[in-house]
Amino acid sequence: MSDPEFTGGSVSYYTVFVTNPTTEGRPAYLAECNDLIETLGMNYAEGNAFKALWRRAAARQGLAKRGYDEGLYDAEKVEFFGSRLVAQERNRGPDSSD
Repeated sequence: MSDPEFTGGSVSYYTVFVTNPTTEGRPAYLAECNDLIETLGMNYAEGNAFKALWRRAAARQGLAKRGYDEGLYDAEKVEFFGSRLVAQERNRGPDSSD
C-alpha cells in the first residue's frame, strides 16, 4: 500500500485542532486546509498561496511531511501566486463586480 504522505491525499499536516477559537464561547474544532479553501471558494492562485502558507506554519508546529525542508520553496510559491493574484486583480479592471 502507498504511503498516504506521498500520494497527494489528505494528510495530518493539513489538519489542525483549534483549541481556543477567536470567537468567545465557540467550541474547539478540527480545521482542514482544503475545507477552508473550498468553503471560501478560493481560486487556483489563492488556494496554492494559502496551502504554501499553511505548510510553512504547520512545519513550525512540528506538523510536516517527513524530510520537509521546503520553507524557501513555499515562500517562493506564495510570492509567485501572490503576483498572479495581483495580475488577476489588475486584469479585472475597476468596473468588474465581485
